[in-house]
Amino acid sequence: MVCQLTRTDLLESSTQLVREMVEPGNRFVGYIYPHIPVEIFLAHGVTPSLIRAESKQRGGFEDSLQTFACSLTRNLIAQRAGDRLLLDGIVFPGNTCDSLQNLGDVWRYRFPKDRVFRLTYPVATPDEATVEYFAEELRQLSNWLQESFDVPLLHDRLDASSCLVIAYRKALQYLYAARVYNPLLLSYSRLADLVGDFLSAPSEDTLATTEEVADAVQNEVSEMGAVDTVRSIHEALIRGSLDSLDSELDHSRKRIVVTGGMIEPRVFANLTDELNESAGADVILDLFSYGYKTTFTPPPASGGDPFLRVAESILRAPLEPTQEGLPQRKQFLEDVLMKLSADGLIVCEQSFCDPDEFEGPSLGRAGKDADIPVVRIPIDPELSDRARIETRIQTFLESVNLEV
Repeated sequence: MVCQLTRTDLLESSTQLVREMVEPGNRFVGYIYPHIPVEIFLAHGVTPSLIRAESKQRGGFEDSLQTFACSLTRNLIAQRAGDRLLLDGIVFPGNTCDSLQNLGDVWRYRFPKDRVFRLTYPVATPDEATVEYFAEELRQLSNWLQESFDVPLLHDRLDASSCLVIAYRKALQYLYAARVYNPLLLSYSRLADLVGDFLSAPSEDTLATTEEVADAVQNEVSEMGAVDTVRSIHEALIRGSLDSLDSELDHSRKRIVVTGGMIEPRVFANLTDELNESAGADVILDLFSYGYKTTFTPPPASGGDPFLRVAESILRAPLEPTQEGLPQRKQFLEDVLMKLSADGLIVCEQSFCDPDEFEGPSLGRAGKDADIPVVRIPIDPELSDRARIETRIQTFLESVNLEV
């Protein structure tokens, strides 16, 4: 991708992890939709890195985009037009939403020298046919990576990459479970940072940091005598079923669940950290695509065709709004609210995001069915109306705190 940046611009526009990895000459391929085959990228010697909206880069009018294109797509193309992206290629998702589909088409036309690949996801409930279809998409992605960077897929490297991804998710899953038991064990912003590191630059170094945090939390859990409780929560979240869960949870502060689709945990944590302190409430669990749904993606099976294994793993990521299964997602949310003793539900919706806005009403009803306070909040990824969002969240948390 032809994007020339000065060192100063690079430092301003990149995460700390990416800044540190630029010097050795690592190759980065950007992605937008969270469910990507991390293992396959790493096996080709390429680092997949989530592209985020930049608050400093306002997405303006772009006549080639759809009239109601979301602010994320406008922001991304504005970053590219302003040479703010340091990438060697980009993967666009197909079949997830119209805005991203349109963005990929426009990108190819506007920036013909960029390396661009479209990875098309099936929307049907995973079965043999959908897995085989997506496996073929992954083979084509692998071929594109080999042609673009002249690095073949090495099976030894694929095995090592798979182990890294599994270990990363295992550590993050434990932290999610521990926070469900007692959110004071780890701040939500710290968890969001660790998830963000995985999305930005999955590597042995970032894994080591995450495992170090998980070990420290595990020691605290042991000192509290809650090892079995956290283990049962962890296992229930992995199963995707809370029916048999019956654990004593911390109720020293109000317990808030947040849900939504294309919202990044770091964005929400940035909005709520100070508010949580003053309101006496904590986020105990997020069900975001960039958070819980990515973290609890099941590991690939062992043996057999690696593309089939990775395809099945990705397609079985839990609760994804771009796939069929809304009744099941609503039921799981109701179970979460009841079994995990939630005191309030925040439904986040990215503005003009079709999957988010389609799911929002049903997710809100899940909270009402659980007889707890609910608020639906549209969130602009650029946070251009941050004051309004913070006011709504603060008002909601204060009202939850008044509930008996």
